[in-house]
Amino acid sequence: MAGEGLFFAGTVLKNNRDLIKEDMAREELALKKEQLELQKQAAADKRKDARKKNQPKSLNPSTSTMGAQLGESFQKNQLLGYKNRRNASSLDDSLEAMNSRSLDDSQLLSTAGIYNQVWSEVSANRELSRGNNSSSLRTNDDGGYTFDDNYEAFLANIENMPPEEAYKIYSSRDSDIKETEYTNPIPSLYKDGVTLKPTSRTDGSAYEEYVGISSASKLLEQNLTPDKNGNWDNPAYKKLYLGQEGLVEAKGVEEMMSYPAAFAFETRGIGLDPNDTTFTDKLIPSSDTYEPDLANEYIQYIKKKSEDQANIDYPLRETKGKTAEDTDTELSDDASNILLGDYKKTKAFGEANIKFSPNQYDDLTNEQITVSLSPESLIKEQGSAKLEEFSTSLQVWNSDNTGVDAQGKVIYTGITESNQPVAAVEFSGQMYLIPLASLSSSVKKKIKNAGGTSLDLFKIAEGGSNSNSNGNKEKVSW
Repeated sequence: MAGEGLFFAGTVLKNNRDLIKEDMAREELALKKEQLELQKQAAADKRKDARKKNQPKSLNPSTSTMGAQLGESFQKNQLLGYKNRRNASSLDDSLEAMNSRSLDDSQLLSTAGIYNQVWSEVSANRELSRGNNSSSLRTNDDGGYTFDDNYEAFLANIENMPPEEAYKIYSSRDSDIKETEYTNPIPSLYKDGVTLKPTSRTDGSAYEEYVGISSASKLLEQNLTPDKNGNWDNPAYKKLYLGQEGLVEAKGVEEMMSYPAAFAFETRGIGLDPNDTTFTDKLIPSSDTYEPDLANEYIQYIKKKSEDQANIDYPLRETKGKTAEDTDTELSDDASNILLGDYKKTKAFGEANIKFSPNQYDDLTNEQITVSLSPESLIKEQGSAKLEEFSTSLQVWNSDNTGVDAQGKVIYTGITESNQPVAAVEFSGQMYLIPLASLSSSVKKKIKNAGGTSLDLFKIAEGGSNSNSNGNKEKVSW
């Protein structure tokens, strides 16, 4: 159509974009990304440097303590390979490589310990072979020492197998020291600890008495007692204590028994299986089941048993009779009538009574005479309640006075209704009766020196005079 033209009938949008600003924003974003990447790389480099700085240096154990041959072997077979591996991985800072190097370090130190241990044993044996005790070392058929043979075998094995395997073979060898027959050390302890002492009595007689038994018993107790780690200074006492060696008699059993077996049987009434260490474990400080009270009771048991045997082995020996001027060994009629005859008054000690009329007892309170006490020393006539009372007091005493013998003070000497001469002894505030005849010679001498009725009481105790007569009596309770 004439006069007609083209035209746009839609909506025209205005372009408001600022292309320059958009380009600047894109450039700024790219720059920040680049900076962030640089920061991340710098942090990674810093961590890498820190790992390298803190990485342990390679080890170089000294071979001066390994001897010439072992030192040369360690350098060639162990240290050289270790250094080569360390150099090859020195630039690898990965966690895996670091763990591998740490494991390599531990293995090298362990191997060095094996070499040092073997050379230490060989050196000690060589030193022994040059001394006075060389005869204690084992020898081979050619007269050479077996420890040298074992050393040469170890040198050969470490060339062909890992050191741990070589050492396992070396450790399983027979002892380089000759095994000697076990000797119970207790008899020798008393033999060396006692001395014979001659003594004269006031009546002209004389005797020889072994002194030092108590001191030897205290030394025995020390030797039997392990330290807090369960170690003993003398291996002979360790073997005895653990029942590995040494036999002793037990009441009611014909065959000899180990010390822990005898202790368990006599004090607990139980038998021990030789292959079961449940009971003996309770006696060892390093054991998880250690019972210190039981261990102390065990040590006191061995001490008491050994001391009783020592008193039998080393008795008092009479060497001279009374002089002609003092031959009064018999009880006079008057003394016999007084001590063995009627009595009007008694003093009670549990179920036992001593005659307590004039001239039938002596009061020795001021003499300050003391005696050692044990449950076995008391006369049974006092009754079970009195004996249990003493045992309880003794346990208290032992808990406060470990290793010290219980001591009682002699208050009276007298004679029981059954005509047994006794001493009344005060212990822990209570009184107990013990036979006059059981007193040690030194205590007897002190009592006899005090004179009085005690002299006649000893004549009865030592001479066996016996008569029993009862009269009207007044009882005094203690």
